[in-house]
Amino acid sequence: MPGSNYARILRSSSVADLFTLSRRMFGFQYLSEDHFLPPITPEEGAKLRRLALRARGDGPAPILVMGVMPRSGTNFVRDLLSKHPDVVADPGRLWEFPLLHSSKAMSNFTDRFVSFFPPNAEIVGQWDALAMLAGAWLRELQDEAGQKRILLKTPHVQYLSLAPYIFPDAKIILCLRDGRDVMDSTLGTFTKWSPARKTFSQLAHEWQLGTKAILSFNPGQAHANPDIAIVRFEDMVLNPVQSVEGMLAHLGLDLTRYPTAEIKSMPVRGSSRSKAKPGDRWKPQEKTADFNPVRRWESWSVARRARFDRIAGQTLEAAGYDRET
Repeated sequence: MPGSNYARILRSSSVADLFTLSRRMFGFQYLSEDHFLPPITPEEGAKLRRLALRARGDGPAPILVMGVMPRSGTNFVRDLLSKHPDVVADPGRLWEFPLLHSSKAMSNFTDRFVSFFPPNAEIVGQWDALAMLAGAWLRELQDEAGQKRILLKTPHVQYLSLAPYIFPDAKIILCLRDGRDVMDSTLGTFTKWSPARKTFSQLAHEWQLGTKAILSFNPGQAHANPDIAIVRFEDMVLNPVQSVEGMLAHLGLDLTRYPTAEIKSMPVRGSSRSKAKPGDRWKPQEKTADFNPVRRWESWSVARRARFDRIAGQTLEAAGYDRET
C-alpha cells in the first residue's frame, strides 16, 4: 500500500530517530519499553534463529555479557571470565560489541531496502538482516579463536528480546547493578558536558526500563530462557569465587581449569573513583584496601534519593535491592 510504503521511507530516513535524539538532547524521556523488549512473534523468532544459525555455521557456543546500562559491571565480568584458558575475550579487538544496541539501525536499513521495491516486504522481515549479520560476524570472530569460546560484551540491553533469536547458540549473561550506584558511577565518570549527556531523570528511567527487561528473563517470567543467566554486580564484588563458579556452570566451562586463586588480586578497571587521566581510567590499576564500589549512593542527599525512588523505586525493589530514601 502506498501509505505503508511512505511510512517505511520516513523510517528509513531516520526521522523517528531524529525525534528521539532531540528529546534526549532537551532532557525529556526518550526511551520506552519497546526499545528494550520489541515484540517478536513465534514465527519471526523461528525464522531469525534459522537465518542466524545458517550464517553462523558450526562452532563452540559464544559467550555474550550484557549490562543493564553503562557502569553496571560488564568490564568486571569480562575480566573474570577471560581468565579461563578456554576463553578468548574481545576477538577482533572488539572491546565492545553493541550489535544488539544497534538493532534499530538495521531495521532502518531493511525499511530502506524494501522502499525500493515494496513487494520485498512479503519475504524480508524487519530483523532478518540483523540475524544474518549477527551469525556471519560471530563466525568470523570464531575463526580467530579456533576451538576456544569467544567472549564479547556490551553495557546495553536495548532490544534484548531479540537476543535469543539473533544469537541462538550463545550463552548469555545479563549483569544487574543497583541503579543508584550505576548513576553515582555514571555521574562521577562522565563529567564533561556534551549535547548527548543524559540527565539524572533520563539515567534513572533508562535503568528502570533496562532492569525490567532483564527481570523478564528470570525463570518463570515472560522471556525465561535456559541459555540466559542473570548476575548481580554486588554478588560478584562480595562473593567473587562463588559468582564465578555459578557463571562457569551456566557457560559449561570447566571449573577445574579456572585460576581461582588469581581472583583476589585482580586489578580494577574503569572505576569512577580513579584519579587517572580519562584515557588511562580503563587500564588495570591495583586495587586499594579500601576499594568498595557497593552502596556508594548512601552519600546522596535525601532529596536525590527520593528523586530516584519516584522514578525507579518499585523496579529497584523488584530487583531485590533495599528501597531506602
